[in-house]
Amino acid sequence: MNVLVIGGSRFIGLHLVKLLHAQGHDVSVLNRGQTTVEFPDGITRLQADRYDSAQIRSALAGKSFDAAYDISGYDVPSLEPLMKTLEGNIGSFIFCSTTAVYAPSDTFLVSEVFPLHRSSPRKYSTDKIACEDFLEEVSKRSNTPVTIIRPPYVYGPDNYIASREFSFFARLSQGRKVIVPGDGLNLLHLVHVDDLANAFASVLGNQQAANQTYTVASPDMITTGGFVRTIANVMDMSVEIVHADAIEYDKQGRQFYPYEHSLSQAYSTDKARRELDWSPQYHMRDGLEMTYRWWLEQDLSKETWDFSAEDEFLSGK
Repeated sequence: MNVLVIGGSRFIGLHLVKLLHAQGHDVSVLNRGQTTVEFPDGITRLQADRYDSAQIRSALAGKSFDAAYDISGYDVPSLEPLMKTLEGNIGSFIFCSTTAVYAPSDTFLVSEVFPLHRSSPRKYSTDKIACEDFLEEVSKRSNTPVTIIRPPYVYGPDNYIASREFSFFARLSQGRKVIVPGDGLNLLHLVHVDDLANAFASVLGNQQAANQTYTVASPDMITTGGFVRTIANVMDMSVEIVHADAIEYDKQGRQFYPYEHSLSQAYSTDKARRELDWSPQYHMRDGLEMTYRWWLEQDLSKETWDFSAEDEFLSGK
């Protein structure tokens, strides 16, 4: 199939581009061209700022695609120029949203039918909700099928948010104590980048996925403390966890533990498994072990980290 990936040069988008290419699809990538990346041979590169209507029209003039993936859309202004140009020129549109759109829940597992957090104080969450609403309107107006994928925290090779799993690899490599807010018993739910890319790819040619929303996550959840202990186990190292008072931790305003620690997360992937013929391959330990091996292979263990703020916080314990 002839496929467009918007974004495509980093992390999720990069893994998706490589997967689609390996599956034999004709892949074009649209982005600003500011990130240095080596794509497989045969990838078509298109350059435009997605917020600039003139650039988008120029880059996509005379082109049509069986499907377009948007991995880098974060607000409605980033979607408007694209959809004006792509309407009538794509067979379907697949958008990367987030589980952050879901409202806090007293019951689990959270699924696609749960309410959205439209009053969230987080702009990221409300902007993604607005994107979903906008795409629903576009779909109704233009009869363009839209599929929404909602992942939680994504981890794995090429993660550009280094403060996540990579920072814990670095802390443990240096024999540092690890700060975990609260009692460490809240649940985290993540997804490996390759499992997410496979879910995106499984939408292609699937008529059942038209105008549907899917939550895509790991087959297992893990506690906030268990996440750190699992990394230590993968690295064959011991770890000393410092359980910081959650209120005091939040007051200091610095995120030494870069994941949700006040609310548990647990999502149902039943709909994606059933309708997309998809299932995640990486349990948390397996995925973290694979990521740690990649981190070592890339010599990222040699990078310099500034943990002085943590030292200051720990000195007050």
